[in-house]
Amino acid sequence: MELDERKKLILGAIIESYIETAEPVGSRTIAKKHDLNVSPATIRNEMSDLEEMGLLEQPHTSAGRIPSHLGYRMYVDRLMKRYELTANEITRMCSLMELKIAELDTLIKEIANIYSRITNYTVIGTMPEVSKASIKHFQVMPIDDKTLMLIIVTNTNIVRDTKISIGRPIDLHTAARISSVLNERLSGLSCGDIDMEKITLLQAELTDNEDLIQPILHFIYECVEATENSEVFTGGISNLLSFPEYNNIQRAKELIGFLDDKSNLHRAMAVREHEHVRIVIGSENRAIELKDCSIVVSSYNIDGKVVGTIGLIGPTRMNYSKAVSNLEFLANQLNRLTSKPGNKQE
Repeated sequence: MELDERKKLILGAIIESYIETAEPVGSRTIAKKHDLNVSPATIRNEMSDLEEMGLLEQPHTSAGRIPSHLGYRMYVDRLMKRYELTANEITRMCSLMELKIAELDTLIKEIANIYSRITNYTVIGTMPEVSKASIKHFQVMPIDDKTLMLIIVTNTNIVRDTKISIGRPIDLHTAARISSVLNERLSGLSCGDIDMEKITLLQAELTDNEDLIQPILHFIYECVEATENSEVFTGGISNLLSFPEYNNIQRAKELIGFLDDKSNLHRAMAVREHEHVRIVIGSENRAIELKDCSIVVSSYNIDGKVVGTIGLIGPTRMNYSKAVSNLEFLANQLNRLTSKPGNKQE
């Protein structure tokens, strides 16, 4: 989706105004606060175009507009200017990071608590994994002509099952063959070990049932993620309740309940090896409880290896530029501290 320069300026101005005020933004507000050299009428026309493109939304009770999740994504990917941390902000964070704490778990816990007060967002930190969960055994069983049961046992002896919809009947012999191939190709592997080469081999051996591979892999990832036993620390969960987006008690209770579950936090805080900073906006989150939240998350390293993550959770109108700058600085400082000889974990 391409925007001309005027639409980019107007979209950016609306998003930054809404981040600041949490109030729908009208054309007169944009005309007064930003020197765009165009009339409010012209701005209204541009806002209507942006709404038709799905980048803005108009609440029923107001003539102003608010950003859509797609609008935030456009802003983050193409329009957002880098926020430069002030000397005072850098000093405060350096003071936090120079805490004389030898144990990494204590350091991450303190960072989550103190950093949540600095940013006013919820801060989540994950520790290095104690053990890497892997698949021990598979079994596929037909339930009826339209449904298969997939059972997975992990190396920690946790048993999980799910139902998979199928477009044709699968008999016991075929189900046993699928189980055998899965056990031969994937048993003993963690999610990180399942690469394209292994997926290609699966596809070659399960040519007649290739449509089952994607839901099977998806369930494997969910099961393994749920059994990773690394610690998770949170700070400032109650900060979310100060935002008007969570004035609704029921929505607030659902969010707090979601954040109380460690496996939920692991899934929400996942980053890929190649990602420096990951931004997940509103409906991009897989969990419905996070549909009004955005997550900015970065990984930290020990000896160059990604071992954990640190991230911020806030409303979709969070100050993304400032959040990214804060998180990059925090992750870099954490990498520096964990590389010191006295701070390396056995």
